[in-house]
Amino acid sequence: MNKLPNFVIGNRGRISFEFLNQGLRDFKDAIEYVRDIPYGRTSNKKRLQLVLTENRGTCSTKHAILAELASENGYPDVQLMLGIYQMNGDNTRGVGKVLREYGLEHVPEAHNYIVYKQDRYDFTSNIDSEQSPFDTLIEEVPIRTDQISDFKQDYHRTYLTNWLKQNKLRGRWNVDKIWQVREDCIRELSGKKKTVVWRD
Repeated sequence: MNKLPNFVIGNRGRISFEFLNQGLRDFKDAIEYVRDIPYGRTSNKKRLQLVLTENRGTCSTKHAILAELASENGYPDVQLMLGIYQMNGDNTRGVGKVLREYGLEHVPEAHNYIVYKQDRYDFTSNIDSEQSPFDTLIEEVPIRTDQISDFKQDYHRTYLTNWLKQNKLRGRWNVDKIWQVREDCIRELSGKKKTVVWRD
């Protein structure tokens, strides 16, 4: 986090106002606050301020709100990224049990994070895994904060379609089944009961 700019938050937009309303005065404090918020989906991804008002967020909403805060305060080079990595129990704490139940070592996951001056930063959680998602990063693309919903899902599902074909996994698996595995992993990360809905 040392290389990230630690600017003073000005009242320069909707997101800046929400951070100031929480008593947060600079970017470093904002990052730590967002990182420590519990993992969980907000009621509406498109309303980034809900990360603060509902006190929860995922990799998408947490990094989008930080990127938007930086942009409002004159740091558009704090770039929101979308990457695909091989999600497993070592690089995403808590999902290993779910993957084992499905007989999978990993699944490709779409992950959001921020990049500044070619360095990647992940503030999804304050709990470190044994490995970083960046260790198995396959591809990445810069995105806008308004692309964390439909664009991200379409990008991810297209990747899964090609991955199943390239690895000759079609038959037992299809995109919807892999998506169900992913949803169960997210429930596990959120501390909610997962729903394994099928077995071969």
